[in-house]
Amino acid sequence: MSKKIVVLGAGYAGALTAKKLEKKLKGQDVDITIIDKNPFFTMLSELHEVAAWRVEEDSIRIDLKKIFAGRNVNVVLDNIVETDFEQNKITGKVNTYEYDYLVMASGCKSTYWGVPGAEEHTFPLWSYDEAVNLRLHIYNMFSSAARELDPKKRKALLTFYVVGAGFTGVEMIAELAEFVPIICQKFHIDTNDVSLNCVDALDKLLPFMPDKAINRVANRLKKLNINLQLNSNITNVTAESITFESSALNIQYQSGGGAKVDTTNKDNNKVTITDETYTVIWTAGIEGSDIALHSEARLGHVPRSRGRIQTDKYLRSINHANVYVAGDNTFYIPEGEEWSVPQMVEHCEHCAPLIAANIVDQVNGKEPTHEYKPQFHGSMVSVGGRYASAHVGMPGKFFVLPSLFAMLSKHAVAMLFFLHLIGWNKIFAHVKTQFFTIRNRRSILGGHFSNRSATFMTVPLRIWMGGYLIYYAYVRFVYDWLNTPVLADTIRSVANEFRPVFMIPYTHIPAEINFMGSIRFSTTMGGSGHSIFWLQTTPVSWFIETFVIASTNMEIFWQTFIVLFCLLIGLALMGGFLTTLASIATMLYTIGLLLITGLPIYYAWLVVAPLVFIFSGANRSLSLDYYFIPWFNKKWKSLGFVKKLYIFND
Repeated sequence: MSKKIVVLGAGYAGALTAKKLEKKLKGQDVDITIIDKNPFFTMLSELHEVAAWRVEEDSIRIDLKKIFAGRNVNVVLDNIVETDFEQNKITGKVNTYEYDYLVMASGCKSTYWGVPGAEEHTFPLWSYDEAVNLRLHIYNMFSSAARELDPKKRKALLTFYVVGAGFTGVEMIAELAEFVPIICQKFHIDTNDVSLNCVDALDKLLPFMPDKAINRVANRLKKLNINLQLNSNITNVTAESITFESSALNIQYQSGGGAKVDTTNKDNNKVTITDETYTVIWTAGIEGSDIALHSEARLGHVPRSRGRIQTDKYLRSINHANVYVAGDNTFYIPEGEEWSVPQMVEHCEHCAPLIAANIVDQVNGKEPTHEYKPQFHGSMVSVGGRYASAHVGMPGKFFVLPSLFAMLSKHAVAMLFFLHLIGWNKIFAHVKTQFFTIRNRRSILGGHFSNRSATFMTVPLRIWMGGYLIYYAYVRFVYDWLNTPVLADTIRSVANEFRPVFMIPYTHIPAEINFMGSIRFSTTMGGSGHSIFWLQTTPVSWFIETFVIASTNMEIFWQTFIVLFCLLIGLALMGGFLTTLASIATMLYTIGLLLITGLPIYYAWLVVAPLVFIFSGANRSLSLDYYFIPWFNKKWKSLGFVKKLYIFND
């Protein structure tokens, strides 16, 4: 009888654990099921980018069926509401599921700390739906303000609060600050009318980062005109206002002129501030999901842990040896540490393979042997799309990265996770979304590489290039390249007029690192009087002498190949058929000319133009690819091995 493994939750930890289990148990009699209330995986670390209109909402969502395509994992859409750990079953709104081993990876939700009105009147930011909802609300606030006649209400519409100055809060308010000038221009609103505020009960932001990194972030927030109100406790939220207690030292705080400060009831040097606003974004902490809160007492309760479940060193529940706890649901203090593992993505990446390995041990009738001894490499925070701070390194050797390297590291970490989750497909999509289709210069590369031009403008160049290659083939056909050997004479004539401008003889390079032999860069004056650039290397020269001009038949073969190649590539470019492949082939052919016969300077455009076609989307306008590529993608993605290996492009 097959063993049943159920993974509850398809977030960072759950999705990775299910993939690791499937790989390790391939061919064994097991049934792996992953259950989530959503049919997709969400990049929670990028919610703020969607909410503040930097990227489209689809960029942070990945279909679970794509992730597990071609794998022995059953993807189930259900919302689990009851657990019975004694009977080894869990019950959802749709069905009941029995298990031999359960992975609790149900994640978290926002917590409101009992603040009156917070749950009813704020906008949490901890799920895909919440990010999309906030995105639309922010847009509507500016749209409404542009038409509002009442100055007081208009001010409230343009006043925004983020509660919580941790990672999510800082990233959200900074992202919103970068969006304000863009949307203000759209609705003809003065940016000085917008008030951006970040409030936190602690006396500093980003408490898990060192002061050096915190100061850099604080300075950046100041440049973005964000009011940072620390050491302030939220006491009430309504549909139209926020109230908080703050230090009397900050009595001058007026939120751009709209806040009311009550100093009549000072208590312990505190004053009460009330500000009218329709937008309070809540990022002031998280707690376990409903099912985690419902289950923690039976699995391993930890006082004041807000739904985190205590585990042993194998990440099993301390009360049920066949229930493992992953991701944000885990409460475990590694040996030698004072605090539990953090609720962050790196913990999910560490715990997933360990849990999978321990379950494999148990499936095979053994006791688990893999102890959880994670080494975390720091934390990163983005402050808008163009600035970041990171505190990274190894235990005992941490340092603060400059902004550029911090942002690059953040992207690198995201792409590394994608590599484990869904391969190169999502990596390509991430790069495209973050750099090549980004709008309003909201990336570390600005807008220099963002494709904003109309693709049909490349059509004349594509047709001209295709026609040129056809003409090139026609001329060589007229000169009887199919029957008369001329390639050897052409190559030798260039060699006879060889004028080296730079040369590295193989005798000057140590043998153990010299793979090219003699390397020569040269310019020659060909028979036509045009400058020719030639990169001569020993391996290429050997290949030419051995396989290209060694005999008349070889010469005729390569000459025929060149004529047919140029003809077919030219036709493909003119018609816009397989344009990207044709462009790559043209570049390779031009590089071949540089190595074999030398490259006339006026041929350099044969390298540059294909790059334009590849990166500008030239195959999407007035081309056969406009019809062929969608059809081909549909057929290609339906193949089992393609889905399993993720070798498709959305």
